Amino acid sequence: MKSLAKHFKSVFLALLCVLFILPSNASTTSSTNPDFFIIDSWVSGFIAGLAKTKEKRWKAAWKRANQSAKNDARIWGGLFVSDTNSKSGKRFLEVGSRLTYQGPQTGIGLFMAHFYNTILCKVNTVSYPNGSTLLNMNVGWTGICFGNYILAKKNCAPDPNNRIFQHEYGHYLQSKRMGFAYLIRVGLPAIMSKGNHDAHPVEVDCNREGFLYFNRINSSFQNDSAYYDKKGWDFLYNPFPDTIGVRKSSGKNSFQYLNFQDSLDRQKIESLKVKAKWFDYAGWFAFPAPAIIGVCNASKYNREQVKPKEVPLNAADSAPAGTK
Repeated sequence: MKSLAKHFKSVFLALLCVLFILPSNASTTSSTNPDFFIIDSWVSGFIAGLAKTKEKRWKAAWKRANQSAKNDARIWGGLFVSDTNSKSGKRFLEVGSRLTYQGPQTGIGLFMAHFYNTILCKVNTVSYPNGSTLLNMNVGWTGICFGNYILAKKNCAPDPNNRIFQHEYGHYLQSKRMGFAYLIRVGLPAIMSKGNHDAHPVEVDCNREGFLYFNRINSSFQNDSAYYDKKGWDFLYNPFPDTIGVRKSSGKNSFQYLNFQDSLDRQKIESLKVKAKWFDYAGWFAFPAPAIIGVCNASKYNREQVKPKEVPLNAADSAPAGTK
């Protein structure tokens, strides 16, 4: 994550400024050069395939060119996909939100997706899991999410059981909930985090969002703490603080386990929720307030530890967490 933070910090701040100055361009798909739509990706892919392959160069060039062009079209299409687990009305609102309420991060995600596909030729495939747009790429860092655009390394698959996708999709859920405040309340603080990144409040909230979502849409998603089967929530890779749940072991590793079926565990995990403040939204009316507020939020979070609120025990919920 540290290498990823260094890679994106300057780019993020620059794009934040650009999106404030040109907000109308943040969530539109128009282009001043429509003749280059998809074709530019095909050409760059052809050149990359020709240059990077030592044998059967022409065949590799055609293959890479066609893949880049296909990726380009699917990246644009990602603006209009929605979560099939939602009802039609919510799916319509999801797309509308992406182009308005989530406009800044959507714009950055669209730009970054095209940059890695057309300029760097790093994108392998583009898929649409649960309304997100997942780019499987040849990169050394793990993953990052802007709006519904998830840019991740090769071993990230469009599968709820995949630990990288679990976490990054949680960021998309944060984006849908916070809208304009996402970059200020989550994006910049996450990139500027210091110390234990997994313990950062916005990262814990991201895990909270993903954990609750995947359990809600699939009742059989996670009902035990069997870590070895690689199914369900990955508590080791996407951890929760040791102040909630129960400690479990898997080989030499240990992790905090939460039972979604236990109402007390659900109450405790809700206490980890990060909420946007009014000034996170108001800051967009005064440049360069968004960047300043984001840096202040980051500084505050870096001084804090996650401290869940105490949840009173109810008689009906007195069973220990993790029991069936």
